[in-house]
Amino acid sequence: MPDRWAPVQQLLDDGVSQGVFTAAVALVGLGGKLRWEGAGGFLSRDPGAAAVTLNTVFDLASLTKPLATALALMVLANRGQLNFAAPLKEVLPVAWLPPDKHPLILGSLLTHRAGLPAWRPFYQEVLAAPAPARPARLERLAASTPLEHAPDTVTLYSDLGFMLLKAVVERLSGKNLDQFCREEIYRPLGLNILGFIPLPKTAQAVLATENRKPETENRVYAATEPGLIPGRPGAGAVHDENAWAAGGVAGHAGLFGPGREVFHMVACLYRAYGGEPMGPLAPAAVRLFLTVPAGADRACGFDTPGADPGGRAAGRYFSPRSVGHLGFTGTSFWLDLDSGQMVVLLTNRVHLGRDDKARIAAFRPRFHEAASRALGFNQPY
Repeated sequence: MPDRWAPVQQLLDDGVSQGVFTAAVALVGLGGKLRWEGAGGFLSRDPGAAAVTLNTVFDLASLTKPLATALALMVLANRGQLNFAAPLKEVLPVAWLPPDKHPLILGSLLTHRAGLPAWRPFYQEVLAAPAPARPARLERLAASTPLEHAPDTVTLYSDLGFMLLKAVVERLSGKNLDQFCREEIYRPLGLNILGFIPLPKTAQAVLATENRKPETENRVYAATEPGLIPGRPGAGAVHDENAWAAGGVAGHAGLFGPGREVFHMVACLYRAYGGEPMGPLAPAAVRLFLTVPAGADRACGFDTPGADPGGRAAGRYFSPRSVGHLGFTGTSFWLDLDSGQMVVLLTNRVHLGRDDKARIAAFRPRFHEAASRALGFNQPY
């Protein structure tokens, strides 16, 4: 009897041989339960590089937005500490928040409708500041950047909005984003690796204070690239320049994790959406965040197939009521809230050249459609 998952594994292997990435891990599930997992390739293109395993840790890039910043806000909303309609001036210090940002609504920031630009090379100015001031410098630069559109008139995917939302999490919780996610979300859900990797000096200070060993010891990372910062490590250090300059922890990027833990996190979201309390994930709060608000085309912190910047990366067999996200490094996840199918695909596509986006853009829908067919879904939407 043919192995119905063989075409899915073959696609991972093809992605390596065709130069889409050198490393990949994928997991496919249904109804919150794992049905298949596989790995392909090598940690880097260097001769003699080790093979990828299911324990390989990937730079998750913009999966940080839904799986760290949005989750933190979800937990705070469930505790009654967050009001979607609250303007920023009621949350962040007006001492550094310019007047044009005072009326921005938290819900607009979460759905990329605040009018902020997509990206700016803040890392240059951040690195010019003294090291202790760098983490807070990033959000202040985002706040000082002029709006490109009037709020709630245009959807424009923006890193800057999530830089500000990190500041919101930290202001409301009294903890930095890394600590809040680790202590309030990931560890209670049994996730021991998913998290940020602060730069060494920051990490050493935290470890000395808490008298614990580095959690990153003995972990193996898929390589990315030094990028726009010469000499930066190509593995085990966040690839996003703005996040790296800010100390490795940011609201838009910086999260690392293995495929199994990303899958478990997404599965917990699905089960909570269906009404099952999942530790810090309350069903009502999960439904609120995974539902597209009126006037928006994205859920709160999550992409939808219709708003997918990758051009329907989930393929034809995920329903319009799906949520997910893409990461610049070559990572993604999709969850169909109707059918329960879910796919996590982690790759290191930037290791072979950050500017070659076409190959991963073509690979993603092919892979997702193969996974959907293996699950028994073959009716296009």
